[in-house]
Amino acid sequence: MAGRSRQVPAGPVREHVQKLLQQGLSMAQIDQASGVPATTVQRLVRGQVSLRRENAEKILRVPLNVRVTQGDVSACGATRRVRALYALGHFNREIALVAGVSRHAVCYLASGTWSTLDVAADDGIRAAYDQLSMRAGESWKTRGLAERNGWAPPLAWDDDTIDDPAAVPDCGEQVPRFVELAENGFELEEQHGFTREQAAERLGVSKNVLQKAMGQYRAAQSEAGTPDAYVTCERTMSQNQMEEAA
Repeated sequence: MAGRSRQVPAGPVREHVQKLLQQGLSMAQIDQASGVPATTVQRLVRGQVSLRRENAEKILRVPLNVRVTQGDVSACGATRRVRALYALGHFNREIALVAGVSRHAVCYLASGTWSTLDVAADDGIRAAYDQLSMRAGESWKTRGLAERNGWAPPLAWDDDTIDDPAAVPDCGEQVPRFVELAENGFELEEQHGFTREQAAERLGVSKNVLQKAMGQYRAAQSEAGTPDAYVTCERTMSQNQMEEAA
């Protein structure tokens, strides 16, 4: 467009890239998500003063929660999800089966050994978490392991922040968001005759979000009497110790 410079300051774009890197994306994945060559992104991070407006706009359009389709991603979220499922008492073999990964992979994640994992495996762990976090498991070993290590259950994590390395679980000092959603949802349905969809709309969330909150609430209710699962004291164990315990 006439009158507009083809070059723009790199500062705001570099800041956005750094946030993407902190979320666990690699240069190649930013390339994949934005369509801007990785070499251009690298020069930007190294202190390039300006860049083409077209490239700047492409990079800034990449959301911080972008999901890439190939390569490795941060294992932070997967580790937290596995540990949360342990807190509910799910067997590692059960998690592995639903996630489509090996039992060894689940143990490595629970032990905190891996800093990254393949995006396909991460997707599998996410799917297992979505399915299994709505009910309690039957393994007293994994539940006990989680209690000893202070691993937070699903109800203590917010889906919007569980992948953020800086996020911390809500260990009961305040009412977790899912508890509030579920209790409000149950009240709307049972006392006011709302359908699940109407209740979700009234609460400003999707039907799926409310459904999940209610499922996690029921799972937490069945696990009443295990408050230690909400205490955070991340301790790393070896993969062998994980297999012996679970």
